[in-house]
Amino acid sequence: MAADTHFDLEELDDEPIPEIVVEEIKPERKPLNLRPILIGLGILVAGGGLGGAAYLFTAYQARDLIGLMDVGENPPKLSFELPGRGEAAKPGAGGGLLTPPAAPGADKPAGEMLKAVPDDTPSPDSLPPAIAPEKAALPPAEARPDAPPVSKTAALPPDGKMAALPPGDYVAEPESPVSKAFAPKAPPAVDASGVPTQPNPRNADKPPSYEGLPALKGEVKALPAAPVKELVKKTAIGDIPAPGPDGKQPWQVYARPWSGPADRGKVAVVVMDMGLDKNATEAAIAKLPPEVTLAFSPYAQGLDKWVKKARDHGHEVMMVLPADTNGAQPRDPGPLGMTNAVPPETNLARIEGVMTRATGYTGLISLGDKFAASEQIVQTLAKLREHGLLYVGPGAAPADRVPAIAPITAVADSDLFREAIEMRLNQVSIAARTKGKALVVINPRPLSFDRLLPWLNDFDGQKLVIVPVSTLVQPPPAPGKS
Repeated sequence: MAADTHFDLEELDDEPIPEIVVEEIKPERKPLNLRPILIGLGILVAGGGLGGAAYLFTAYQARDLIGLMDVGENPPKLSFELPGRGEAAKPGAGGGLLTPPAAPGADKPAGEMLKAVPDDTPSPDSLPPAIAPEKAALPPAEARPDAPPVSKTAALPPDGKMAALPPGDYVAEPESPVSKAFAPKAPPAVDASGVPTQPNPRNADKPPSYEGLPALKGEVKALPAAPVKELVKKTAIGDIPAPGPDGKQPWQVYARPWSGPADRGKVAVVVMDMGLDKNATEAAIAKLPPEVTLAFSPYAQGLDKWVKKARDHGHEVMMVLPADTNGAQPRDPGPLGMTNAVPPETNLARIEGVMTRATGYTGLISLGDKFAASEQIVQTLAKLREHGLLYVGPGAAPADRVPAIAPITAVADSDLFREAIEMRLNQVSIAARTKGKALVVINPRPLSFDRLLPWLNDFDGQKLVIVPVSTLVQPPPAPGKS
């Protein structure tokens, strides 16, 4: 077989390889058309100009536009002459930078300072015409004490008629903000009883504290031990005060004895909600006069120990009866509180729960004016009379159901700032002097104690005397009497 030859392939290898050229296709760019942009800008400029012109013609009056263009008949001018350097001021030439030249024939001395004129002073051209004599109703300036002094040489019209405003309705010019800023401050507002409703501004000082109260002076005599066995009634929920077999009443037996001058106004002070704050309770027991009555909250812990300690320091003791109160933000009286939302049987059970919380107290005190206005207050007061306890607070009942009772004259710190507390204490002093007795309630707060002690120390000068609450109550009528 003949050998295969591939000379033809070798010849093909020697031939040049044709080059392939790819031509790049470039996108065609269109020229930028500025015409829409220019048209839009022209519309904006034209619209803004028309809007500005419309605003000017609607917001400004003709005289304001004339003033803006400064084409008025009498444009404002300010000119004055300065004396030559090193030369003395000539008569009528002025005597300083703010001294205008004197007008010919003027009787003003040279060198008188230029006086500022208010911007709202009317020009002579704007003065109204004179009115007829029968329409001039203003009295002479000398007859009006609030009128400013008028010069005797003031120029008047030849006919002697006074100028007046033309007829029409006029509105008083609004007060300038500058005059408001520098006007004297009005005194703080007061309520219907004359008590300030807000404190006066004062420099920052150290706030009062229980530790800063002065120590009590004089010897303190403890009250007899309590409870008395004959005045305790055993119940399923605890011991409750009750009259003794001989008719003795707990409110009389546990009261603080008092004997003092009869020609002075008597003031009783009750501190509310004792036992809830340890520091406040200790300060009231140790630093307030023993004649101050302490009312303990039924929600406090360790009441038997607190009551014993208070009586050892000579304080007469009461219990707080929580109840519904009026006001914008009434407080929840809690699970032992008197409320109209429950039936009378529930409220009577709650009273017994309060009475079992402690022993050795004279009665109950309540600030619940809302509950006192309901019919259930009658059963509440009858319950206290049944157990021989006194009551301090609002409410009324028939004579045969009312206990020993005393109303509250004021709550001194219902507004907790100095001015209000001092004013209410002052009102209590006036009530005690005019009516012979008054009862004030305060809360255990440092500021309240800080204002109370100076007031009590001034009782000698006010012909007042502090007494325990039991001294002020009206004893209940004897059974069968009204």
